[in-house]
Amino acid sequence: MSRLGPPFAATVAWLHARRPELGFVAPMANAAARAGFERALAAHAGGVPVRLVDGRAQEALAACDVALVASGTATLETALVKRPMVVAYRVAPLTARLLRDLKLVKTAHFSHPNLLAGRALVPEYFQEQVRPEVLGPALLAQLDRPDRAALVDALVGIHLTLRRDASRRAAEAVLELLAARRAIR
Repeated sequence: MSRLGPPFAATVAWLHARRPELGFVAPMANAAARAGFERALAAHAGGVPVRLVDGRAQEALAACDVALVASGTATLETALVKRPMVVAYRVAPLTARLLRDLKLVKTAHFSHPNLLAGRALVPEYFQEQVRPEVLGPALLAQLDRPDRAALVDALVGIHLTLRRDASRRAAEAVLELLAARRAIR
């Protein structure tokens, strides 16, 4: 949260200045994340009402119209509840420079929904792009996107692809392993 808290808080302020009717909810993973984001809000979005909730990320995502999400498993969670999102990712400046200079990134996308779809379903922003004047308009575009139904259909497709009756398949794999072990004896 230390790299994303300040720009996320500043994005809240940017959005509030342009659409004061919007409500903001931020699920916090733990007490340290909460404390860090509270500091970021105080510094960058003082006076903007933001409801912080401990845990309950899936409930918050299910209730939202659009989400600003840090890249990682949160993007997958957001996709599974079929919500439009804007994805942000920041690493240490030296790491970012090495990634770019050494051309270590070999993929066009970094968020789970885009990787799983094999195309850009949701906007992704990396490093210096993670600024309120970039994230704010992207969030408004996601909020007002005319093809929302097509996005939801694509996210449903991802969900169905991932489901694949995992419990049954895991049980079958265990039974096959046991049968193979018995055959060896």
